[in-house]
Amino acid sequence: MKAQTIGLTGGPAVGKTTVAEMLRKFGAAVVSADKIGHELLERNRRVKQSVKKLLGGEVFGIDGAPNRGIIAGIVFADCDLLAKFNAIVHPPLLRELRRRVNRLKWDKSQEMIVVEAALIFEWGIADWFDYIISVDAPLKLRLARCAESGIRPGQLRRRIKVQMPQRDKNALADWVVKNDGGIDKLKSSVGDIVKLIRRSNIELC
Repeated sequence: MKAQTIGLTGGPAVGKTTVAEMLRKFGAAVVSADKIGHELLERNRRVKQSVKKLLGGEVFGIDGAPNRGIIAGIVFADCDLLAKFNAIVHPPLLRELRRRVNRLKWDKSQEMIVVEAALIFEWGIADWFDYIISVDAPLKLRLARCAESGIRPGQLRRRIKVQMPQRDKNALADWVVKNDGGIDKLKSSVGDIVKLIRRSNIELC
């Protein structure tokens, strides 16, 4: 049985990671674009040197670890810097993302391969996937979640502004998960989608 590849997207603080974890519990293999980006900043010498040249050495600690809070604060406040930062990080990130997805496709035990990435449509990789799920949530809830993690309202709004509007992501997706209630409601919505994916896979066989 062929593994179905699922793109999981949505704007900042909508709950993508929570949905990804639910999909993992339903048996999916999950690849996080954010985690790959973090790994590049921590371990890829060429990426680190380019980011230091662009933003200054102070964005990395004495131990060489990136301070992602400082980096985000700088690049999201300046569209030109953000574009240059993305030009450094995104190409190797996408190459590694593709490599990991392809490796999982060779694993015959995989039923679903999920890629959690905010920028699926912006990157032009929607055609990588059999299906795309967009996670959405009211701004009030997104602001509350960010406040818990120390992100200020202005910072969240700047991050939202530089991405494709949520309504456009929703319109392009196969399914939209509304993360506007409790965890049980969210799990039920995700479970319903998993049933549809499994049914479609059986029908294809």
